[in-house]
Amino acid sequence: MANQTGRAAGGKRGDSRVRRTSSQGGQSIAQDMLWARVIAPSRISRKRAAYVAAEVVVATLVLLAICRLVDPADPLLVRTGFGWVWLVPIVLALRYGTIAGTASGLLLLAGWYVQAPGPLMPLVAGVHAGAPVGAAFPGAFFFGGFIATLLCGQFGDIWIGRQRQARVANDYLAERLSILTKNQFLLRLSHERLEQDLLARPATLRDSLGRLRALALRDDDPGALKGAARFLEAAAQACQIETAALYEWRDGGVVSTPAATVGAPFELDLADPLVVEALDKHALAHPRSAEGDASSADPRLHTRYQAVAPLLDAGGRRVALLVVERMPFLALTRDNLQFLLVLCGYYADGVRHAEITRALIEAFPGVPYDFALDYARLEHLHRDTGIESSLVALVFDASALSASLYEHVLRSRRSLDVQWPIAQPGQRAVLTLMPLSGEGAVDGYLLRIEENLRAQFGTDFETAHVATYSMRVGRAAPVEALLAFLRLCHVDR
Repeated sequence: MANQTGRAAGGKRGDSRVRRTSSQGGQSIAQDMLWARVIAPSRISRKRAAYVAAEVVVATLVLLAICRLVDPADPLLVRTGFGWVWLVPIVLALRYGTIAGTASGLLLLAGWYVQAPGPLMPLVAGVHAGAPVGAAFPGAFFFGGFIATLLCGQFGDIWIGRQRQARVANDYLAERLSILTKNQFLLRLSHERLEQDLLARPATLRDSLGRLRALALRDDDPGALKGAARFLEAAAQACQIETAALYEWRDGGVVSTPAATVGAPFELDLADPLVVEALDKHALAHPRSAEGDASSADPRLHTRYQAVAPLLDAGGRRVALLVVERMPFLALTRDNLQFLLVLCGYYADGVRHAEITRALIEAFPGVPYDFALDYARLEHLHRDTGIESSLVALVFDASALSASLYEHVLRSRRSLDVQWPIAQPGQRAVLTLMPLSGEGAVDGYLLRIEENLRAQFGTDFETAHVATYSMRVGRAAPVEALLAFLRLCHVDR
């Protein structure tokens, strides 16, 4: 599928550039529609919890007032034959869980005691014929209502929990999809640049990408933006930028002092139309996007900058702001600006996970960069949400059959997994990083690989002397956990 996508992306030109969006943030596939956010909200913050409590109280009191107006002699409509008043606690239990539904039911109980006519009778199972309504406590009415509310609240709690887990998992998948989209765009753009700009461009796309991979891993720069000056130099060389500055995003705003500059220094104008548009839309802003407008009063045509690009990581979180003041007119093409945007996103994603990625590459010089970066992402994911991922190792001996099995396992990788192949004189190993996968997924993966080997080569793990190991990602310090796992696999780093 990846090859077919690459060929299709490489064959589409012209109109495909126009349709391509300038946004670089990872768009979550778990975005709720308007009705879903109103009917079944899943994220309840402290501020939201206050609104929920107010909604429970107000909805229940309004219900009591309506029932009082409908039948003053029977304020809870006990004699109607159906517990209409319990619809509100049930709906609240489904929306917010057991606590909200139970609180609404207790308010109904308090309302009955307040509105009960005459002296209260001893607790009975129901209301006998001829007795004044409210004088005898309707035990069956409240018992059945509370049971139904608790059952619906239990269902609501389970549903909310599963929805929250699904949203976190989908957000991670959206982040991976955003990364794959950027990589696919880099592949298509690299072929076009080799055809069109190889002689004119001082640096190739591969050289720029290789330089960017090492920028965030170096720890010799102060501040949060590691390698900011080297990144700006690489971007200026690749995209023909003459004057630009990189500003750090900190505490919900842009720091006025630049983290790095290229060319003559200049002051940042936060009120500039391009800066405002880039910060509002989280997308690249440039004056040429307004040239096709019929009106010449577009504020983007009256700006001192050539392009403004927010640096967003794969999850859509802001890292920095790149402001370009001067660049050649012939360099203001859609492809060149999109290339600049992709470089910004690649650098921003590396900065966010640079600490763990740098530690892994320093401890294990042979680890692939993509493996270290994804391992760092999964560490942050487990630390923030508690969702587990797994690392599986298949260790082969030095026989000829094991070499074929080793190559076959490398070709059997799932699209979501990331592999680290280790080939040594005495043995070979394949480390597979499985995102969002627990113990059951690991067992399924090993069973699938073993059945595939049995179908292709007529052997299994035991016969071929293939050792299997697995560990959970995020349960210990990342470098120490990976080092202990490699020692367990008897693989020299």
